[in-house]
Amino acid sequence: MIKAIAAALALTATLAGCAVGTAPGAGAVNGDYKIPVYYVDGYRAAIAQAERCLVGQGGYRVLHEIDEGQRKAVVRVVAPLGDGEMASVTLAGIDAKNSNVRISMWGNSIWNQDALRAMREAITYNLPSCTAFMPGDPQPTEEVWRRPAPR
Repeated sequence: MIKAIAAALALTATLAGCAVGTAPGAGAVNGDYKIPVYYVDGYRAAIAQAERCLVGQGGYRVLHEIDEGQRKAVVRVVAPLGDGEMASVTLAGIDAKNSNVRISMWGNSIWNQDALRAMREAITYNLPSCTAFMPGDPQPTEEVWRRPAPR
């Protein structure tokens, strides 16, 4: 009986893992950027950011690989059961000071739009932080920095 319950829970968890991730239609958020950073430096910053902010406490893993010949690097955060991708960063070196960067997040929990912005800033400034500090894009529609006109 206990083995049957354990097997049912394992199957449920595995199938639930199929419903998450950065696949199209899964509610993922992503962005493509040209960032003024050498791709190797961006790669190292993305690993530090992922390990610090995107693994949570549920056994998520950070996988990464670099291809120096192709000047490309990939950092992924995957689910503990299966290989459901929660976040990914792909870097392609343009030259010694610039890279094309694609960042994708699952869109829920700690892998949301805020995490995407924080990852972009971590790569840009080589400073891992779980919070984005720079003003976001697009700008707010209301003028929050202007004083009200006197009455």
